[in-house]
Amino acid sequence: MRAMTYLVFMFALLQPPHLPSSRVTDYWISRQETQMIAVIEAMPAVKYSFTPTVGEFNHVRTFGEQAKHLAAFNYIAASAMLGEKPPADVGDEKGPDTVRTKEQIVAYVRGSYAALHRAAATIDEGNVVIAGTPQSPLIDNATRLGLAEEALIHAMDHYGQMIEYLRMNNVVPPGSR
Repeated sequence: MRAMTYLVFMFALLQPPHLPSSRVTDYWISRQETQMIAVIEAMPAVKYSFTPTVGEFNHVRTFGEQAKHLAAFNYIAASAMLGEKPPADVGDEKGPDTVRTKEQIVAYVRGSYAALHRAAATIDEGNVVIAGTPQSPLIDNATRLGLAEEALIHAMDHYGQMIEYLRMNNVVPPGSR
């Protein structure tokens, strides 16, 4: 019996500590934030109005509009996770018209990630899988964790597009340096 107790004790020591969903989610938000801010800062300010012109690129967002859209979506997802109304100036996921310059856009994106961090901190084992209050722009019966994942996945779609915009402007993406 002592040998069994010893084995159970040793096995327990080998198990990684339980990390709350909020910490795991916050880790991934931080990783993505670092990547996105680096990409957004890499584009020269004079190129924030860039859109591709060669090929089928009708009605696409400029580089700056992509960044503002990403931030507006982050604010919407964070608000839904918190059970709050999104800021009035997020518009139809376009962000505020008053945010125009590179400096303003970078600050807006940083603020949106701060909102996601605050919202991720509210995720716990009691509400991670409970549907109800959060309303997602994309999925029905969203959970707080699902909304956080949705924001991360959505951002990576724009990350890929923004990388292409950088390359089209002869800017080596930060992740490729």
